[in-house]
Amino acid sequence: MTDTTTEEPQESTEVEAAPTAEVAHAPEPIPFWHRPYVERYLVPLVLPVAVIVGVVMYVLNVSRLFLSAHGHLPIIIGTVITIVILLGASLLAGSRLRPSSTLLVTAAFLVALTFGGWISLGHSENKAGNTGPLAETVQAKQLLKVTAAPGGNFAFAPNDISAKTGLFKVTVTFAVAGHSFAFHEGTTRFAELKPPGAGPVTGVGFFPAPGDYHFYCTYAGHEAAGMHGVIHVTGPPMTIDQAATAGGNPPGSVK
Repeated sequence: MTDTTTEEPQESTEVEAAPTAEVAHAPEPIPFWHRPYVERYLVPLVLPVAVIVGVVMYVLNVSRLFLSAHGHLPIIIGTVITIVILLGASLLAGSRLRPSSTLLVTAAFLVALTFGGWISLGHSENKAGNTGPLAETVQAKQLLKVTAAPGGNFAFAPNDISAKTGLFKVTVTFAVAGHSFAFHEGTTRFAELKPPGAGPVTGVGFFPAPGDYHFYCTYAGHEAAGMHGVIHVTGPPMTIDQAATAGGNPPGSVK
């Protein structure tokens, strides 16, 4: 007899590897300012507006700095600010900062300049709530005398005066024409004296509190040339009503 052996097919133990799925990489996000429509339409509109706003802020706040200072100080302040702006622009242009970092640095500089102008405005603002210059008819017992441009020089004589709080009258004798007399502090309520010729002119003002009050010639370049002075005021603070009564004016006649 012949044995017939039937061999059963053996099951394969090898596990077929699953097909490898391709991993889809998400496209890198495009920065906002580099998107086609933003770069083509929005950027040309935003940049000019930002430049205009920056120039306006610069002019306004540097003007405030000039108003709050006297003598040569405004020129020094303006020069320093301009140099800082130029240096900052050069550093930003040559740096490798990201656009967002550059924008933040620029915004911080503009904010600092804005607050600098607001803070330094200081005493050039009128904090007394006055209603305008005092009339020449207002009575004052305190009398001051100053000579403008003595001997044709760019000066006031005297240029260092002591006074008391309250109303005052100052007689300015102009030795030559082409000069004026005014105060930097608006709280004095003093109307600028700007006569057409030589001779004495009288004005009325108000010192509401102790401190230094600066007078000067308003013609361009005259203050820097030496036409300025200071009045050192002492005494208790006064309201305009108190000063008017002390000066011999009827109650309520000076506003």
